[in-house]
Amino acid sequence: MSDSARPSIKSVQRTLFVGVGAGLLLGLILGLILGLIYAWQIDPATYAGGAYPDDLAPGYQSNYLDMVVDSYVSNNQVEQARLRLQEFDPSTKIRLLARRATDYAVAGQAVEAQNVNNLAMQLKASEGWSNETIQTAISELTSEYQAAGDSVRVQAIGAFSNQLTGTVPVVSTPATTQPAEPAAAPAAAPAQGGGFPWGWLLGCLLVLLLLVAAVLLAGRWQQNRKKSMKPPQPVWEGEGPAPIKRWTGTYTLGQDHYDEFFTIETENGDFLGESGMGIMEAVPNTSNPKQVMAFDVGLFDKTDITTLSRVVMSEQAYNDPTLRAKIENNPQAEAILAEPGKTFTMETSAMRVEAKIDELEYDPKKTYFNKLKLSLSVFVKEGADLKIGTMDIPDQYR
Repeated sequence: MSDSARPSIKSVQRTLFVGVGAGLLLGLILGLILGLIYAWQIDPATYAGGAYPDDLAPGYQSNYLDMVVDSYVSNNQVEQARLRLQEFDPSTKIRLLARRATDYAVAGQAVEAQNVNNLAMQLKASEGWSNETIQTAISELTSEYQAAGDSVRVQAIGAFSNQLTGTVPVVSTPATTQPAEPAAAPAAAPAQGGGFPWGWLLGCLLVLLLLVAAVLLAGRWQQNRKKSMKPPQPVWEGEGPAPIKRWTGTYTLGQDHYDEFFTIETENGDFLGESGMGIMEAVPNTSNPKQVMAFDVGLFDKTDITTLSRVVMSEQAYNDPTLRAKIENNPQAEAILAEPGKTFTMETSAMRVEAKIDELEYDPKKTYFNKLKLSLSVFVKEGADLKIGTMDIPDQYR
């Protein structure tokens, strides 16, 4: 048993329950607020406007690039074609234009082939393609045609390369009378996150506050309900005020770790102290079961920081001078010979405990207990000051 004031188990459980519940609710509220701030202000969801051409699968990319070139051949809109191809690297553009110019030349469409050549020249001038990049891209495409044994395309791509690198003059193309296609629509701007939903957030906070209030009210109602449902104390037939606590403990042989102490509280749940009974001494070298020959019946009073001990002993233990001396060396302890019906008291500045041995069974030699039943009645002295007192510190430690 502790020599310092300790809160009751019920009060600790109640405080722990309230603390855990409040922590969970606070965490939920903070998590909701921080989550909303992050989702609406820091990293809001945006609409990117769909996939860009360079994000398409290779087959769809090829179709898109062919359509860009075909559109230019029809309307000669250089800026429109440049915007549509801006997501692709120069090497991809050069291979595209060389392949399409070669296709038109092989098909006998010289005007269309020259249109593609002119687009390549315009893009080279505006984007600053280097001759090294051009030659690398043309070489890759030429190698493909040579591997396929297509000498006609090899010759046609050579003409495209010579014109793009400046060895052959650019041939002007007649103006087309076909209607121009509308300019490509610019990519949709990412959608901005909406305004912060303050109304919704305040509504959530209000609901959470109502839940907190409901939990607190339910806890208080449950606490009052438990108080009202406490079993009635036996009718006190003794003299003076009734005890604030009555307790009965029973030890039987085989309870090797018997230690039953209970808290003493006022009706309002204020902690006053502890009392109870536990094993103190056993016959040496005994186990399974332990042969207990002395019990410590104690009282701790928080008001004067005092712990009293009454050692209930078997006949053999009571007559053991070594064990008796050990007890008598403690000014707060007293040896009690265990006898059926025997009573004794423990008294502090604020409390008094009346103890009675209700039942007693010894072993045949009266060395240890087979059974011990003890009842305790705890009284608060009339006019006692229940405030915490000061510990009596020896002079040498002051």
